[in-house]
Amino acid sequence: MSERASTAYHEGGEVVLKKAPASELDDAGYQMFCDAYRQREDVLTLVKQINQLIKVVQKHRGVSMGLLAGDSGFLENFESLQTQLEKRLATLECFARTTGGLLTDREKDNLHLAWLTIRQDWQNDNLSDNFELHTHLIEQLQSMLASLARQLGKPLAPDLEDAEPEGGADYPKLFKQIEMLNFVCRQVPDIIEQVAKVRGLSVYAASAGSVDFYSDRKLRFLLQCTREQGDKLRAQAERINEQLEGGLGAFKVLKELELKVHFLLNTVEQDVLSDSAIATSSQQFFSLATEIIDVYWRLVTEGLAQIRLWHEDDMEAWLKLPQ
Repeated sequence: MSERASTAYHEGGEVVLKKAPASELDDAGYQMFCDAYRQREDVLTLVKQINQLIKVVQKHRGVSMGLLAGDSGFLENFESLQTQLEKRLATLECFARTTGGLLTDREKDNLHLAWLTIRQDWQNDNLSDNFELHTHLIEQLQSMLASLARQLGKPLAPDLEDAEPEGGADYPKLFKQIEMLNFVCRQVPDIIEQVAKVRGLSVYAASAGSVDFYSDRKLRFLLQCTREQGDKLRAQAERINEQLEGGLGAFKVLKELELKVHFLLNTVEQDVLSDSAIATSSQQFFSLATEIIDVYWRLVTEGLAQIRLWHEDDMEAWLKLPQ
């Protein structure tokens, strides 16, 4: 007799399906599956909201660096980002309240505390404090993102994992899904954060007209890390592109983007770190880095859209399983 899911329990905020004989699959069994499916949708929604929040915090860090160095041209952007950040934090909390403990109260409290620490008396921050406070908030969000991604890497239902798929495609598809999750929830966000850090520190140096010791050391390390991560990202993108038989639209601009990344890093190296007068303006550094970061975020968005499609495919596959 084939087995189907009909009971469930909560484990760390996640709906976990147990198995029962097909004859016992009743309305409650279907409800259990629908609950698990809906929770995956909730996870995807939270991932999207966290990514949007990370993006705003990174921009807020960049314009804060410019303002702290005395460039008032960033003030209007700063005020807009300040409002966006508070709204997105509140929105994330509202979503989290309806998702059965996917984010803990402690995680939400820590986010609020981190933001309040950034916002309070920021005008009197020194560069390193402001930079590290923003970075700490981003690291908290990235940790939440990694935890949610792990949930998306599990089979939606146990009988989907056990079922013999047509052409043996389903089990490899789970591997593809795990690779995609690692790519869009860890690898791409990591390089985004490296470029965003370069943006903030180069904006500060250009606004101030020179680079201080802290920024110099940080930037040299970040340039090295970004180049290394870029090589790994390209190799993984090529692998995923082959698996998807045509890949994602954003993959097509990765080579062009790589040239822009090299241009940014070389400009920082030759202009900011060369002990000569900085010729590139803070606004130019901000715009170039932001253009690069936006393309990377587009890659994340398209990757998550593919994961959502696979999630919908799992629903169809479950409905077609023999009773």
